[in-house]
Amino acid sequence: MSISFVYAANMSLELIPLQYRTTDEIIPIIRPLLVDGASLSGANNQLIIKTTSANLAEIRQILAGIDIAARRLLITVKQDVEGQIDRRDQGISGKYSTGDVSISSNNRRDNNRGIVLSAKDKEGNNIRYRDLSTRSDLDDANTFQVQTVDGKAAYVQTGQQVPIANQNAFLTPGGVVIQDTINYHDVSSGFYVLPRVNGDRVTLQISPRLSRVQPNQAAIFEVQNAETTTIGRLGEWIQIGGITQQFNRNKRENLRSTRQNGQEQRSILVKVEEIP
Repeated sequence: MSISFVYAANMSLELIPLQYRTTDEIIPIIRPLLVDGASLSGANNQLIIKTTSANLAEIRQILAGIDIAARRLLITVKQDVEGQIDRRDQGISGKYSTGDVSISSNNRRDNNRGIVLSAKDKEGNNIRYRDLSTRSDLDDANTFQVQTVDGKAAYVQTGQQVPIANQNAFLTPGGVVIQDTINYHDVSSGFYVLPRVNGDRVTLQISPRLSRVQPNQAAIFEVQNAETTTIGRLGEWIQIGGITQQFNRNKRENLRSTRQNGQEQRSILVKVEEIP
């Protein structure tokens, strides 16, 4: 008598209803635990098992640990942009004439902002020096939240359609035809995330995206993307990315110069909290 025949003779058929998980989730976990000759299928959210009493007891013990309510999670992603820009404008303007020689400069931008020194003589000659220093601070915080359950992916997105004007020229038998059109550019932000919780630690597959239009420049877009897998504790902020940029720009024209320097920090953080 073979061992398989002995097993088959001692097998019974059992129906086990599932409480929280589906048969598609449970069967791949249980199938490797079956003894030789046993069978497993699912229907109407219940398992149909034919196996030995000892194997059935082992399977029921495993089910007690996995057929439980999925943990509800609140996931928060923060994408912050901070920085500052320092700018200094210097220029000389005025007019000076003597004999047949006349020199003039008309750098009168920004009117009288900044430090302005000027002088004028009785012949009408004048000179004006202007020095303007400014500092701009950048603070742009974007926060996104979505609810999901352990082991289930979630996606959240918000944005707008920005109109961009285009002009095309066509050569026709009657001459050149100018056609004005409007295209729309998708400027959206949000994130995709797949959380897996083990105790008080969470593993995240996450892909956040941040898009925005540069101020006063409707045709220039800033885009920030990241994609990673990270591990952290529930309830704590986890930094998943960051960028620091520094720049220096100098421009000179005639008797005027502009110097601009600054820095920008971008950070991406995520926090996972369990919802009771």
